[in-house]
Amino acid sequence: MSTSAQKIVHNPTPAEEWKEAIAEDLQRPEHRYINTPLLKELTSGTLPKESIRDYAVLRWPFQAHAVPAMMLSHACYLQGEDVVHLLENVYDEIFRPSGEGDHPGLWVQFCKKLGATDKELDEVAENPLAEVIGFARTLTHYCQQGGVEGLATWFADEEQLPEAHGAAGLALRKYYGLDDPTIEYFLEHVRADIVHSDSAENLIGRYMHSRADVVRARRTASVTLWAWREMHEGVHRAIREKYNLD
Repeated sequence: MSTSAQKIVHNPTPAEEWKEAIAEDLQRPEHRYINTPLLKELTSGTLPKESIRDYAVLRWPFQAHAVPAMMLSHACYLQGEDVVHLLENVYDEIFRPSGEGDHPGLWVQFCKKLGATDKELDEVAENPLAEVIGFARTLTHYCQQGGVEGLATWFADEEQLPEAHGAAGLALRKYYGLDDPTIEYFLEHVRADIVHSDSAENLIGRYMHSRADVVRARRTASVTLWAWREMHEGVHRAIREKYNLD
């Protein structure tokens, strides 16, 4: 057989393998944020209106514990201009001046417009649901493991947030009568996380050098997705118990 007739087989690079694998992983039903019972009920308007306040308060500890150390710990594994992506993300998440779109401040705004008090928010931050603090600690853990894990955990989370928060924001407006200033947290995530997830997806390929890196990134992403869903399962369970929902 002549050389020209031989079939050329393309062996994907680790970066190509990662992109194909994570695209498939993110579509698995058990990984979809929008499929959580809490979001299904919220986006269909079937959660009791009074429980939206509980949702806001119970989920606050994640934002309360989203400290700079968590956001910055994998910077030491990145190189050169790649660190800029991380710093831009941290600015959006935490370091914006108060009242100018910082994510913790926007969630506090959401809580307070629903009637929560500073004392209530302080108490729940000190005594969070295990699933809620567990998500913050999951992100922290993987950011401290390496560049591949740090980028994979943020990409897995942020890739789904525009869809999940966008749907939640629209439902809060449509079914629960909340105005745009109240749901600004959700609107901001639709704007910001499209850029963040695209940046993380592009960056992570630079740190994929072997199939072992691909395996570690997929495992990190899967656990991150599980932990986010668990956070909302915990909040959902607490709401159902409080309001005796079947």
